[in-house]
Amino acid sequence: NKLSTVKRCLLTTAVFFCLALNAQAQAIKGLPIGAVVVERRTLVLPNQPSRILVLWMIKPKRNPFEPKDEVYTCPDETRGSYYSGRTRLSLYDPTSRKIINTLKVTPESEDNADSFDVPYSIRKGYYYRVEKPGNKPTIMWLHDYNGDGKALEFALFNALACMGLETALFGYSERQDKVIQYPITLEVIENGRTTTQTQMWADYLMSKKPQSVGYWRYEVDYRGRGGSLDKWEVKYDRLKEAFEGRLTITTDGF
Repeated sequence: NKLSTVKRCLLTTAVFFCLALNAQAQAIKGLPIGAVVVERRTLVLPNQPSRILVLWMIKPKRNPFEPKDEVYTCPDETRGSYYSGRTRLSLYDPTSRKIINTLKVTPESEDNADSFDVPYSIRKGYYYRVEKPGNKPTIMWLHDYNGDGKALEFALFNALACMGLETALFGYSERQDKVIQYPITLEVIENGRTTTQTQMWADYLMSKKPQSVGYWRYEVDYRGRGGSLDKWEVKYDRLKEAFEGRLTITTDGF
């Protein structure tokens, strides 16, 4: 009957999907048992050794968005249908067939969490680039985010709610010959006190258009939710391969 046919089709699709992912994982030597390659990108590096960025997960769980015609909640805008689980980003040398270095991908909002949500199908028009059939996103969309003139970085996004968007930047460092996550050191001014913080994720930063090359200035207003008015001013330091800036937090009554 029709229902049985649909079930067989879904099972067949799932089998081929798993086989394809396993084949990708086997093509990257050095990954652990249970590793699933989500995406890989060959870097264009004139006069440099060949390098590949590999985004992979360890035994990820598939979380389909259902029903498919339902309206996205705000967190769904960065997840859609997604894998969840331990997420890693590696730099791979296809010549020596060795992994050069590997980073953990973990959200800053969840202390000690070794898990991240990576969309495998998501609607166009939100934070990830979608050009392929089936709403398949390009997670590692290589672009010159930091303004250094080289399209060797990509951003990850994590919407916590309708206000609050964690963003992080990852990319290839030619100087270090490694994949890195770009830190941001902030002078935080709040209620007359000044502190210095270094963090790996920043609210909305990678979703904002820079005012000029390597320079951002924007505001995030949380006051309608009993929060604060956050004013960000950030610049990228090419020598340090890091972001620096000032975050001024204003709350009612101050």
